[in-house]
Amino acid sequence: MKRFIALAALLLAASACATTTTNTETGNTNANTSANINAAASPTPAGVTQADIEAKERQVWDALKAKNWDGFAGLLSEDFTDVADDGIYDKAKTTDVIKKLDLTDYTFSDIKFVKVDDDLAVLVYTATEKSTYDGKPSPGKPTYNSSAWVNRGGKWLAAYHQETEAMTPPAGQGANTNANSSSSAANTNANKSGANANTSASPAASPAAAPATATDAEKAVWDAIKRKDGDAFASFLASDALEVEPEGVRDKAASTKGVTQMDFSKFTLSDWKETKLDSDSALVTYVVKGPNPKGQMETMRHSTVWNNRGGQWKAYFHQGTVATK
Repeated sequence: MKRFIALAALLLAASACATTTTNTETGNTNANTSANINAAASPTPAGVTQADIEAKERQVWDALKAKNWDGFAGLLSEDFTDVADDGIYDKAKTTDVIKKLDLTDYTFSDIKFVKVDDDLAVLVYTATEKSTYDGKPSPGKPTYNSSAWVNRGGKWLAAYHQETEAMTPPAGQGANTNANSSSSAANTNANKSGANANTSASPAASPAAAPATATDAEKAVWDAIKRKDGDAFASFLASDALEVEPEGVRDKAASTKGVTQMDFSKFTLSDWKETKLDSDSALVTYVVKGPNPKGQMETMRHSTVWNNRGGQWKAYFHQGTVATK
């Protein structure tokens, strides 16, 4: 259940633009929790910044610390998706199970901002918290968190959150060559300008073969992964595509390198779901099963944020989380 804590962090992103300042290096939160929650109702301009989204994410955490469950729920979109190690939760389930959380302290570090377009942004960060869930203390280990914020009628809400427990790569394996990171083929673009950078063309990305949906694009990425076709794989990613896996956060170059070095031919994919985030963006979630770096069969939950520009789908963000059930 520790995943819900990280998820909660993600939910923070859903809150509206905050008017108070916070220390992004130390993770100190604003003591005026009620003011933070009220700020969630204020419209945020389309030109949202990293500071805006960081403040919103902290509003979510502050609401959890204060056990302001109604305020917390108000920061989430009605179609909110939480990807956790033990399953995928909608808004109703999330707001129900989170009431067992007792969060006393938290810090953010290694914060990254992905502006997909004027109405969609993703915040990626490492969180460490002191808490209990249903009376049991959390492990206290760092977790990689990601939250997708969407502008719905002038109000920014959290539409997606995912948490991955940080792990140490096996001996001899760097963080950039995780066998499961291939699924990050759909990785996200951390492009701060929010513009979709041009990538080298390949047959898989040519107009004639362009996938019709984000799910089709994700499946095409996996076809390239299983062929160890780094060029085709890279053509689906925005230039600053960002991937989050248990071993760390990777850029496009590192993700592409992993695809060419690992064998993914035995991996299987299932449980596909596509959720619209804004007019030209979508979230794709699915389950991946295959051998981990130790050769043991492992199940992971994967998510990718896609954006369609000029008829071509580009992956801006991807995250993988080891499933516990």
